[in-house]
Amino acid sequence: MNKKLLLIAFSVVMLQLQSGASVTVDEARSLDYLHNSGYSIQTADMVSVSHARGNGEEYYTNDEKVFRQQNGFVRFWRKLYAYFDPAAEDYSFYHHDTAITPSYTDL
Repeated sequence: MNKKLLLIAFSVVMLQLQSGASVTVDEARSLDYLHNSGYSIQTADMVSVSHARGNGEEYYTNDEKVFRQQNGFVRFWRKLYAYFDPAAEDYSFYHHDTAITPSYTDL
């Protein structure tokens, strides 16, 4: 009786171990996987930017690419608007050099 119970318990444990899904590192940092796991698009973009920086590459989101393609007049007014409205995005997050001394761009 004890052997049967031990065999059943062992088989149940083995079945549960076999059913675990594996996720590779590349899949875990993909935009689709992060978005489907409940993370926001901004968080997924931050993961992609951090990974690209670790590899010495530049990564820009789709919104940043559109912003960079606009003319200087539109970019100026967008940055001025973002200066006065803290909730507005000026697309400088994660794309600036860290300086020890303060400057006007820190405002």
